[in-house]
Amino acid sequence: MRCKFCNVEVDCKTHICPLCHELIAPEEQDENLTPAFPPKTQKAERKKHTHFTLSNIYLAASVIVFIVCMAVNLGLKQPTHWFLMVGAVLLYGFLTMRNTVMSNNSAWIKAFWQIVMIVLILWLAQVVFDDVMSDTHWLSDLALPLIIMVSVLTLGIISCAVVRRNKALLYDTLFLSLIGFVPMILYAFGVVEKVLVSAICAGFCAAVIACVLIFARKELLEEMERRLHW
Repeated sequence: MRCKFCNVEVDCKTHICPLCHELIAPEEQDENLTPAFPPKTQKAERKKHTHFTLSNIYLAASVIVFIVCMAVNLGLKQPTHWFLMVGAVLLYGFLTMRNTVMSNNSAWIKAFWQIVMIVLILWLAQVVFDDVMSDTHWLSDLALPLIIMVSVLTLGIISCAVVRRNKALLYDTLFLSLIGFVPMILYAFGVVEKVLVSAICAGFCAAVIACVLIFARKELLEEMERRLHW
């Protein structure tokens, strides 16, 4: 059939001209033409949405537990608001489920958010239990570098174990190792007071980067070619 507005020949069954987007009159259509799109099959139908998902069940249970803990804590008039820590741990579990377990993000992004959430929980513990924790710089001086080293070490071991099947983990290990220099940057800005653990963290991450570049440079280049389309 032919569109009367732009005089273009249309060889598929459609009500809209692909060139001028005008409506094609029904009398101009040919019943013998093939459909513009394949018919919808049973498998292509959208599944009915259910509200009883694992994340929603966990979220509802977490809200109930948090409210009960808050009522007990405030009802007993305890000096420490420990219910905030309960809420932080429950929120950490929910975010871990949504952004790590059920997420398709890269491994280094998942590990990065794990580091951020753990550091925030420890910071909240410092605020809640400030009367017990006398050292106010333990989080930046000790906890942050150790968490980064454990994360890089864990991801590095996993990438070495499955390097032949999943080369993307080498790429992720390389990016996550760059975070190991953050404590030294914080030391340069005066946030970190004791430099020993931060220096060990930076040296450890530099060694991991060197090992990846030396022993797995071929697999790393193949993964970069796949991602960057070189």
